Amino acid sequence: AETPIILSSESEELILSLNGKKIVAKTFTENDGTITEGNTDSYAFWVQKDGKLTIEGKGEVRATDAKYSMAVWCQGGEVTIKGGTFYNGGDGCDLIYASNAGKVYIYGGEFHATKRSGEVPGTKNEYSALNLKDNSNSEILVYGGKFYGFNPANNVSEGPNTNFVAEGYESIEIEPNVFEVREIQ
Repeated sequence: AETPIILSSESEELILSLNGKKIVAKTFTENDGTITEGNTDSYAFWVQKDGKLTIEGKGEVRATDAKYSMAVWCQGGEVTIKGGTFYNGGDGCDLIYASNAGKVYIYGGEFHATKRSGEVPGTKNEYSALNLKDNSNSEILVYGGKFYGFNPANNVSEGPNTNFVAEGYESIEIEPNVFEVREIQ
């Protein structure tokens, strides 16, 4: 995609079956909501206001190296992820990010966190897959999925022990630094 796929109103709802395909975001500049040429941002999907996005099936969603690199930015609206493999470019930013009262629900998929420096040592994740903008009334709930380099039950960027795992589910370390979310048996 040359620019992100943007969903911004109630009438804009997309159910995307990846069907084995790869979506790779290019870099661009976002200036007050207007997208221009440049190389500072990279997101494959940008869900705003009342937009709705569901991603399912096998395939890849990948951002490229940029200052702000996110596979999915839910800036309001609602995102449901049921499948797919998600990657960030370079040092990335937050793989899946929610702000402006955005709601993200994850039922499956694979999420590969990328290394980042973090602004405040000891308060940010060295690797970040899921993040909320502070004081944004946003929400991320995880019901399933596999997370590489990131434990969704202990999101340091939101404060130590912040748990994005939905009630009745748990995050299990299935291999060193690989976490899978499952229903509690």
